[in-house]
Amino acid sequence: MSETGSAQPTDQRETAICTLFEGDYHLGLAALVNSLVRAGFAGTVWAGYRGELPPWIGQLKRIDGGPADAFDVEGSVRIVFLKQTASIHFTNYKPEFMLRLLANEARECAYLWYFDPDVFVLARWSYFRTWQRFGVAVCQEVVDNILPADAPLRKQWMELAEGIGFRDPRPVEHYYNAGAVGVPAEDRTFLEEWKRLIGLAESQGCDLRFLAHGDRERPFNIGDQDALNIALMYTKSPLTTLGPQGMGFVYGASMAMYHAVGPKPWRGSFLWRALQGTPPSGAMKSFLRQVNGPIRAYPALRLYAKRTACLLASLIGRFYRRL
Repeated sequence: MSETGSAQPTDQRETAICTLFEGDYHLGLAALVNSLVRAGFAGTVWAGYRGELPPWIGQLKRIDGGPADAFDVEGSVRIVFLKQTASIHFTNYKPEFMLRLLANEARECAYLWYFDPDVFVLARWSYFRTWQRFGVAVCQEVVDNILPADAPLRKQWMELAEGIGFRDPRPVEHYYNAGAVGVPAEDRTFLEEWKRLIGLAESQGCDLRFLAHGDRERPFNIGDQDALNIALMYTKSPLTTLGPQGMGFVYGASMAMYHAVGPKPWRGSFLWRALQGTPPSGAMKSFLRQVNGPIRAYPALRLYAKRTACLLASLIGRFYRRL
């Protein structure tokens, strides 16, 4: 497949990336795509969205001869916007979106990554190419990271999963984050299992229009992420995992990306949060490094003001922490 106005991505058939966004998450999407360009990724980013297209697409060159909403980024990355009609929260739509891509637009790719639009890549893309050789790729959470195979919560999951035909779980000792998941096309059964288990979460009272549901005493709290962790117990697909440092939750040699969980770096005041005892995180600082190009998510003056506020907030954070 070739398009006028864009260089042919060198590993387009090998690997594709997808994400889902709406509203002001287009700012995180810009930072994600910029980070991929800087990391050396070459290929297609499939961006499912609700609402309006990002205001910054006017900076990009439309690709002729392909999908209607396809744009070139630096001659190496093609970003294709796909309008979505799903009414559920996008976090609960991830496996279904990936399955639809593998059956249709991304049917020629051998490996599909999903990244939340508040994830920013740190490692060179060659690191991800090596990582994906070994199976379904996920990173550990930092909250409740240790979740033993015999934990009461896992026992509850086993009882519920057995009721819909899941058998013989493997022992899993950690809890994983659903913000970045890589899946070989040949292991799409894993996505089908994840989707089925999100349906199980719904049958247990999770309203799929929302992200979280109640407290941890319930078998399903964050429906898609709990369902992912159950799928990891039962899948026959090979797994390849990183610790919480993989998403920059803690510092370590294998930091592959930052995941901006909690307050989003494009919302609120850096200075106000610092005065409340919460200085800018590494993910917030990474966001501000990524949004200046090739996609410019902010006008130059506004970006300068945000960077200055982040610097001052970091200085405040050295001396003042919430007790």
